[in-house]
Amino acid sequence: AGFSMGAKSLSFFALFLLVHSISSHKVTKLITEDAVFDRNYTGNTRPGGELSVFHYSVTQDDVVRIRMTSRHANQSMPLLSVFREPATIISVQLPIVIKNYMYYSTARTLCPYSLNSQYDGNLSISVELSSFQPIDYEFSATIIQNFFLQENTPLLASASAAEPVFHQFNFPSHLDSVIIWIESNSSICMTVSIQKAECPVFDLENNVISGGMHQTMTKSGSITVERRFFEKFFVIFVIRPNDDECSTMEEIIPPHPHYMKPREKTFKITIQAAPNIVDYVLPIALTFGGILFIYILAVIFMITMGIYEKRALEREGRELLNPSGEEDVPSSFYSTDRFDYSVLENEPSTSHRQQEDTGSLGSYDTVPDARDKFVVRQNLRLTVSDLSLKPWKQRDKKYNRYVVSLITIALFYGLPVVQLVLTWQDTVRNSGNLDLCWYNFRCARPFSVFFAFNNLISNIGYISLGLLFLLMVKEREMRYRSLCKFFPRDLQNLYGLPQHNGLMYAIGVAVVMEGILSASYHICPSSSNYQFDTSFMYIIGLLGMLKIYQLRHPDINANAHVAFALAAFFIFIAMMGVYMNTLPFWIFFAFSYLITMFLVSVEFYFKGLWRFNGMEIVRSIQYSFLSSKWCSCLIPAYKGRFVFLIIANSINLSMVIVGLIKRPKDFPSFLLGPFIANLFLYLLYYIVMKLVHRERLRPRAIGFLALSFICWMSAGWFFLNNVSDWSETPANSRELNHDCILLNFYDNHDVWHFLSSIAIFMSFSLINCVDDNLQWVRRDKIAVF
Repeated sequence: AGFSMGAKSLSFFALFLLVHSISSHKVTKLITEDAVFDRNYTGNTRPGGELSVFHYSVTQDDVVRIRMTSRHANQSMPLLSVFREPATIISVQLPIVIKNYMYYSTARTLCPYSLNSQYDGNLSISVELSSFQPIDYEFSATIIQNFFLQENTPLLASASAAEPVFHQFNFPSHLDSVIIWIESNSSICMTVSIQKAECPVFDLENNVISGGMHQTMTKSGSITVERRFFEKFFVIFVIRPNDDECSTMEEIIPPHPHYMKPREKTFKITIQAAPNIVDYVLPIALTFGGILFIYILAVIFMITMGIYEKRALEREGRELLNPSGEEDVPSSFYSTDRFDYSVLENEPSTSHRQQEDTGSLGSYDTVPDARDKFVVRQNLRLTVSDLSLKPWKQRDKKYNRYVVSLITIALFYGLPVVQLVLTWQDTVRNSGNLDLCWYNFRCARPFSVFFAFNNLISNIGYISLGLLFLLMVKEREMRYRSLCKFFPRDLQNLYGLPQHNGLMYAIGVAVVMEGILSASYHICPSSSNYQFDTSFMYIIGLLGMLKIYQLRHPDINANAHVAFALAAFFIFIAMMGVYMNTLPFWIFFAFSYLITMFLVSVEFYFKGLWRFNGMEIVRSIQYSFLSSKWCSCLIPAYKGRFVFLIIANSINLSMVIVGLIKRPKDFPSFLLGPFIANLFLYLLYYIVMKLVHRERLRPRAIGFLALSFICWMSAGWFFLNNVSDWSETPANSRELNHDCILLNFYDNHDVWHFLSSIAIFMSFSLINCVDDNLQWVRRDKIAVF
């Protein structure tokens, strides 16, 4: 593109000479003069179209830069000049017009002769000037002394919109890749381009993006260049006539060519060796070694604690069910041969049916009619036995649907995502436009086809710990089933919380998918695919709250299709927030969010008994006021729930108000805040209410709580001190770029991945064991809160 533009200008110049020669019926005269470098030449062009030609003698190692100015040239009477080399020509017309910004001076660096070994002997460069009428000119040519960039040797350079510059770097034999760092104190927008060292050089505003790789920058820019793509290359710097490319605030471009004072930018260029493949081995090995260490600890913990707890629970069960002085239960009762699997399938055995007939607590696992359910849930002091009336098999099927539904969603959602981002990265590599992906370029470690392999591999924590969590849930389930073989008549229906692991399995799958989709997003992070990184975070937060609620409300928890429909609605809102971050959208979001919080609060307070019926609500309010004394109806019947809902809704309302006032650009991250905050708040409420009801926490639960708190606090710091921001322009985002902080391979966001994956694992391990102390507590003694 740049060559064609230069050819067009040259053709215009040649046509002008031809027409002028024919019209004047005479041959154009050439006025030649030998010139010397570093001398300033001034004068006026010859009348009648005569060419003023200046010859410079150069050697093959010289790189020449020519600067030219004309104060009185205009569009109707331009100064035409040609810089002629043995094999290339650069044509320049003054004044230069770039997007209706007009400049009266320019400077260009000529392509170095050293790129072509066939040049030998005496070489020369000619500067040819001409115009229709005499026009003043001023020019000088200099030999660039620091044209070649050196490793670890900073170079100070400057450029302006009409005076682009470029330098060359040749890979030494000991380097496979380098990082080019550009730093500046000026926020003027500039394009940095990496091109193969060959002629012609695309160093104009309209063709600088035509070859190689390029990115915009203001105060900071970084590009990693690999030897396999560029054995030797140019680093080209082109100042933009305005800051539209680097800023969200667009400037008004003049409707007609307008003189503009040159925008000059000074910057420092540093080239350093980038880590090679050998340097990747240690951080990757330590990463997988750390994961393996966690797995070994978890397996040892599961084996030792599993054996110990199984024996302890068996002993506690025998002591509870066979106190001293009573007739001993025959040992054959505990034999696995006598185990009735209908207990786990909720097909009551003969002994179970006899219990139902005599009115024992085993009858709580039968299906009551709607009237009995309504009456039971009106109790001021609900127990778990009041909310576990449905058959075990029916409930278990309900929660297992979460796993099936989530796996289906993950497949249909995840496969197109992976395909899309891989195709998108190919587009980035083929186009060379590094502004399409918001990497931390100062710590982008390329490998194979990936630009930032470190951002991908750091998500292994979510995948590995998600799988480990699934393994731990399965081990607990098998241990519980084994325990049920010894106490088939009591443990499943009378003691402890009902054990349903469908939601836990769904959480484990969601954590694994979060790792896969986060890695997919980091293949090419941008505003177009940020929802890939956050979608399953919303689902993890939602499933976590549902699991905590399920612990003591097994009968009245949400169905899978309702929960995932709600998650889909908020994912849709998050997508809208990326493209429609306006006041009407925020009003719609606030209204939708507050309505959702109101419905959830009513469901939580009334335990599923409240239904929206206008006449019934009015009658209930009237009856409450008429039947109460001294307005006692205004005192909440369930004080603990009421206080929690007041606090929770106040916090959620505050977050919505802050969003309406500030309207942050990164709406998906803002929306993630309420999901995480509500999960933490509900977990804190659950633990506090356990302590209020004198239910102690076991040491492992306290340990998981402390570790999760430490990991979340540490992870939050690294998340807030981020190294890129897709809600900003690519150039402004690069101002946040920082060096690697861990093993010269991982940056702040990678550490966030590690710590947050551990924090998620610890948090849900806490939820998994928070009620272990209730295994031999009767359900009619376990409070619901």
